[in-house]
Amino acid sequence: MANLRKAMLQENVFTPKGEKLMHVLQIQVSEGNEDYCLCLTVTRDEEVQITFLKILPNGLKEKYMTQAVWFLEDLTVVDGRDATADNPYLDLHFQTVCSWEASSTAAKYAFVRSLRKMNKVYLQKDIQFLNFDSDFIQEMSFFGVPEDTMMVIQLCLQAFNCFCLLGSL
Repeated sequence: MANLRKAMLQENVFTPKGEKLMHVLQIQVSEGNEDYCLCLTVTRDEEVQITFLKILPNGLKEKYMTQAVWFLEDLTVVDGRDATADNPYLDLHFQTVCSWEASSTAAKYAFVRSLRKMNKVYLQKDIQFLNFDSDFIQEMSFFGVPEDTMMVIQLCLQAFNCFCLLGSL
């Protein structure tokens, strides 16, 4: 479903503007049957944007409404709120602080890795990443294995280590 949504967003929202959609983060909002997402895109001028979209069901199609757009160059801090807990919360500091709840912790970390990668490729700006487990926001592309798979493997290894430690007590 995520790949289908990304393809639909690329075709209907970003291709007409000449932008390339790099990542989509599903946002949790407790309002009706509307969906929200943060989209990370690259413009024709190679500027990186973060777009907040509202997605409304419209029969067999979806209707997309842009709620806000920020440039990555205006982002100063990305705050995961608590590196020691499994939480989907994320604060992005532009001129104001925008708080979000991702669909999952894994989705939050995948989005943050995309932000870091886009910053490295297009800006090389000093953005602070606070309250994240650094093991999970580093690039993890070994042998073409998807980053989310590597993160799950790391989590399983950590859980196994904890289990072994508890068993030896």
